[in-house]
Amino acid sequence: MDRLSIERAALVGNSFGSAVALRVALLAPERTSALVLISAPSPALEPSPELEAAWEAEETAVQRGDIDAAVEAVLDAWLLPDAPQELRDRVSAMQRRAFALQAEAPPATEAADPIEQHPDRLTRLSVPTLVAAGELDKRDLRQGAEAMADTLPRARHVVIAGAGHLAPLETPEAFCELVLAFLAEPDAPGAPKP
Repeated sequence: MDRLSIERAALVGNSFGSAVALRVALLAPERTSALVLISAPSPALEPSPELEAAWEAEETAVQRGDIDAAVEAVLDAWLLPDAPQELRDRVSAMQRRAFALQAEAPPATEAADPIEQHPDRLTRLSVPTLVAAGELDKRDLRQGAEAMADTLPRARHVVIAGAGHLAPLETPEAFCELVLAFLAEPDAPGAPKP
């Protein structure tokens, strides 16, 4: 943001991207004008056996170097069963690239999680926030979205009809309409002042 001379920005993330966006907002709330968290893993998430199995299938495949199996595990876990082949192919290509980039990245020291260090910051984050999950997403993430919306002081919770975990890809029109409407609200950044 500094390099691009962006003083403040609305952060929009899906899945792990929303977990990153939330942590950026906690570390730099003065630089965050709004948050849109889609299918965000709740900080207090106690994963169900279904969710743990999904994570385990991917991790086990990656550890044994079977990227094809890891990609299939991601597709099976996070796409709706009737997802069109075009969407499966698109997510497969994105995930394959993500695995390749992870494999090429130099080892890094993981920074401390600001939520684990200061969980009370969530209740003081005064950024306008939209927390949403697809109506067909995993139960953990639907319930987590509700809990996060209850915790964040300026949050609103929405369920995205017909979407699973990847609402921006599964229901792009509804997703765009939702985000644009949220950002145009009177207390959101960039909205016209009365």
